[in-house]
Amino acid sequence: MKNIILDFFLTITGISAASGLVHQNNHLFLIADNSQYLYDFGLNDRLLTRIQLDKNTSDLENIAKARKPDFESITFDQDKYYIYGSGSTPNRNLRITYQKEVLTEDFSKIYHRLQQKFLVDQDNFNIEGVIHTEDEIWLFNRGNGQKAQNGIFKINKFNTEKSSFDAIKLPLIDQVQAGFTDAILVGDFVYFIAAAEASNSTYLDGEIAGTILGKFNRKNSQSIETIRIPGKHKFEGITLKEQSEDQITFFLCEDKDDDKMETTIYSLTIDQ
Repeated sequence: MKNIILDFFLTITGISAASGLVHQNNHLFLIADNSQYLYDFGLNDRLLTRIQLDKNTSDLENIAKARKPDFESITFDQDKYYIYGSGSTPNRNLRITYQKEVLTEDFSKIYHRLQQKFLVDQDNFNIEGVIHTEDEIWLFNRGNGQKAQNGIFKINKFNTEKSSFDAIKLPLIDQVQAGFTDAILVGDFVYFIAAAEASNSTYLDGEIAGTILGKFNRKNSQSIETIRIPGKHKFEGITLKEQSEDQITFFLCEDKDDDKMETTIYSLTIDQ
């Protein structure tokens, strides 16, 4: 990977703390870690609509840290959107499925089983990215706890008790450990982003050192290429914009860890 170009694309008013996005049918579908909405932004008409994920609450946006659902991961699979809570505290264990209707599942037992089986305790468990393959769910653990346990939990879609964990070593950014913040599968390659934040906590925010873009073949997660993204951004979402023989372009969203009701979308282009 070389010749990386980061450009401002647009600002969306009405969303704060954007934590994940999917580009589908010329729409951006976004989540925020402090919100109970799935946001649908049309790239043609520039209109923002909200899909309420929890009908039983009026606390829908800018939810306080202790109560927020912490939706950090979103993916699109077989005409459905899947949204995952981070699991970083006991009240952040939901999976939401959306296809015209909202389905809510409690993933507490699955998350707990992963923690126990692979010795990733609650203080180091923090799901920030997800990929659905043909037969597995890949959950990307952000190693921003004391043990810096970056890795990928792989769960069989048809039998969630079948699972594995690939521990992955990521580089430092200005002497701060990078941790997974999102990932996407494009053909045979996984592209991911990983941010460095000086906090050593899955709960507390810290000073941002920056974000890297990484790439590996889906069959070999230990052979990784990385490149630093310009600036000191905390990018938390990545989705494919377009691809040619020579280049690939992504949309990125950024979590500025503030309460302003706007989010900036960036375009990131790199030579393949």
